[in-house]
Amino acid sequence: MVKLFHLKRDKLVLNIVVTIVFFSLTACGESSSSTQGIQFSQNSSSQPATDDFNQTLLLESLTDNVIVPTYEKFAELTILQESAISNYCDALTDQASNISEMQITAQQSWRELMAVWQMAEVMQIGPLVENNNSLRNKIYSWPNVSQCAVDQDVVLSEQGGYDISTRTPSRKGLDAIEYLLFNQNLDHSCTVFGTDPQGWNNRIDEDRAIARCNFAKVAAIELIANSQSLVTEWNGTSSEEGYADTLKDAGQIESAFADVHDAVNDVSDALFYVDTLTKDAKLATPLGIFVNDCGLVPCGENVESQFAFNSLDNILNNIRAINMIFLGGDDDVGIGFEDYLIDVGADDTAQKMRDDLTNVTQFIEDIQQTLTELLEQNPEQVQHVHDELKKVTDTLKTDFIQGLALELPATSAGDND
Repeated sequence: MVKLFHLKRDKLVLNIVVTIVFFSLTACGESSSSTQGIQFSQNSSSQPATDDFNQTLLLESLTDNVIVPTYEKFAELTILQESAISNYCDALTDQASNISEMQITAQQSWRELMAVWQMAEVMQIGPLVENNNSLRNKIYSWPNVSQCAVDQDVVLSEQGGYDISTRTPSRKGLDAIEYLLFNQNLDHSCTVFGTDPQGWNNRIDEDRAIARCNFAKVAAIELIANSQSLVTEWNGTSSEEGYADTLKDAGQIESAFADVHDAVNDVSDALFYVDTLTKDAKLATPLGIFVNDCGLVPCGENVESQFAFNSLDNILNNIRAINMIFLGGDDDVGIGFEDYLIDVGADDTAQKMRDDLTNVTQFIEDIQQTLTELLEQNPEQVQHVHDELKKVTDTLKTDFIQGLALELPATSAGDND
C-alpha cells in the first residue's frame, strides 16, 4: 500500500546497504549478557514474525538524530538561562530601571529550557533512569515538588557552607526555578508550624526578591552541571564509551544488550511517559478523572506548572517528542518506529498513530487559554485533549506493542484507562 509516510527512496537504499554490511560483520557471535530498563518489566527477545527490519539503524537514527541532540540543546540552554537569571539578579541588586525587562527575559529563558526538557522527559533511557531516576530528578523532580522546601533553602543558601548538590531534588532544578522566578507572592509557602524559614515574612520585599533570585542563580548553575553530566553520560569520554554507543552496539559481542530487540524495547518503554505521566498525571488527575486535591472535580491545584502556567506547553512538547521518535526526527527523513511498523506490515497502525498524533497536536496548538483557565471555565476542552491523547496511548498499548513483538512497561501493564 502506497502512503505519504512510506520510506523515502534514499533511506530505503541506505537501509538495504547497511543491513548487508551489518549482518556480514556481526554473524560471528553474540554475548550472553543483557541489560534491561530499571523501571520496567523484563524485555521480550522475540521478534515480529515477518521482521527483516534493521533495528540497529533504528537505534542509530533515534540516538544521533533525536535523543542526543535534545540533550545537547538542553545543555546549551541551561547556560543561557543562568546568564539571564544573573542579569536579573544584578538589576534587582542595583535597583535598575530595567528590572521588569530582565525578569521577563529570565522567565522566557526558563520557558525555552522547559520546552526542550519536556521533550527529554519522553526520552528517559539509560542514564536518566539509573539509580531510581537520580539524575532526572535532580534536573526536574515533578510531581515531587515542595515550595516550602525551596523557601527553606533560599535562607539556608545565604549562610556559609551551603552545597545545593547535597540537597534533595524537590529543593532545586527546573521546578524550584519556576517557583523562584514566577511566584508573585513573596511570603513563604510553608503551612506546617515550625517549618517556615525564620523571619522571612518580616523582611522587606526588595530583600526577599533578591534572595530568591540569588538562589535561582545557584540552582541554575547546578542545572548546568547536571545537564553536562547527562550529555557526557551519553556521548562518553576519550577513555570510556557513552550510552549512545551502548544502544548502537546492541546485540554485538560483549554488548550490554544480548539482543538488539531488547535495546529497541528499552527505547519503546520511554514512550509510555505520555501514558502514565502526560495523560494520567497531567490531564486525568487535574480533570478529576482520578482523585485530586479537590476530590473528583476539575482542580487547578493539581496542574503541573502552577506558577508559570506552562502546563499545556509541557503536554504539547511531550507529544512532539513521541512524534519525533515515531517519525525519526522533525523532518521525517530519519528512521523511526513508523518505519519499523511499515516494514512488518502494520501499515494501518502506523497511519493511525501518525494521524492521532497530528490531531492532538493541532488541537492543543489552537487552544488560547492556560490549562488552569480551561479547568475553571471549559473543562470539556481538557477532556477532549485527554480523549485525543488516549487514542495514541491505546494504540501504543495494543497494536504498536503487538505488531513489533515488544513488551509493555510495568507502569502501563494492566492499565485500562
